[in-house]
Amino acid sequence: MEVSPPAIEIIQEKEVFKGTAYDDKRPDYVLQPGDKILGTLTIGYGHTNAARDNDEEINIGDTVTEEEATEILKLDVAEFEKYVTNRAKKFDVELTQSQYDALVMASMNRDKKMSGGPLWRAIKSGDENKIKELWSKTIEASVKVYPGLEDRKNDELDMFFGTYNTPNVVKETTKKEIPSDAVDPERLYLPSTDTQGNAIDPDTGNIIPPVKQDNSEMNMMLSKLYSNLSNSLAPYARTETETQRFGRNAITVKPQTDSDKPVKVEYDSDVKQNINDIMTKILSNISEAFGVK
Repeated sequence: MEVSPPAIEIIQEKEVFKGTAYDDKRPDYVLQPGDKILGTLTIGYGHTNAARDNDEEINIGDTVTEEEATEILKLDVAEFEKYVTNRAKKFDVELTQSQYDALVMASMNRDKKMSGGPLWRAIKSGDENKIKELWSKTIEASVKVYPGLEDRKNDELDMFFGTYNTPNVVKETTKKEIPSDAVDPERLYLPSTDTQGNAIDPDTGNIIPPVKQDNSEMNMMLSKLYSNLSNSLAPYARTETETQRFGRNAITVKPQTDSDKPVKVEYDSDVKQNINDIMTKILSNISEAFGVK
C-alpha cells in the first residue's frame, strides 16, 4: 500500500514549504552561522535529518526549491510507508487507505510515539474511543511547546476515521476525469449492475433500459447485398461430366427477363452508395469467376 496523492497534498499543507533551513522551535527566526538549534533543524516540507539515513545532513544556510522539496517529501513518505507497513504486519492489522494515510502522516511527525503496542492493539480491536485516547497521548509531551499539534492530531484522527474534509485538495480537473459514460456527468459514479448485467440507477434502484439503435438502414443494405450474393451464386447448368459423376440430369437455369433484374438501389449518402457499388462489383467478379452470366 502507498500513501494516496491527496494525503501527500495534506502533508504539504500542514508542513508548509520553507526554502531555507530553520529551527522548528522558532520557525520565523532567520538562522545565522553558529546559532544554537533549540528544536530540530528543518527544511522544505518538514524534512529533518531524522527522516532518512541515506540523505545529506541539513545545515544552517541550506536552501531548496519547492520542486526539490516535493521530491524530498516523497522520499521521506516512502520511508514511513515502510515503517507503518512493518508495524501493521507485526500486529496483524489490516488498514484502509484513509487509516494508512493517517498513520503515515502521524508517524512522519512523531514516529516513536506512534509505534506503541497499546495503540496498535487498539487499532486492531477497532475500539474508537481507545484509539483516540492513545493517539492523543502521542502529543502530550510536545503540545505545550508546539500547540499546533492539537489541530494536527485532530486532523489525523479525522483522516483515520474517514471523516476528514479536503475541499482545498480537490483538483479543478476532477470533472475532466469523470468517465465519459457515467450516468450523470455531474456525479462521480458509474451505474452498478445486477446479476444479469443490467445497469441499475443508484437513485431509484430501477433497471436502466438499454439505448435502442435504429439499424433499419443497415439491415436494408445487408439484405440487398445478401440477395446479390445469392443471385450471383445461383445453381448453373452442369456439364456432361458432372451429370455422369453425380448420376443426375444437368440443372438448367431459366433465362432472366428484364422484369426479374434487380433495380439499382439509391442510398441517401455517398458513403452507403459507395459501399453498395463496391460490394456489387465484388459480387459481379465472383459471378464471372464461377462462370455465371
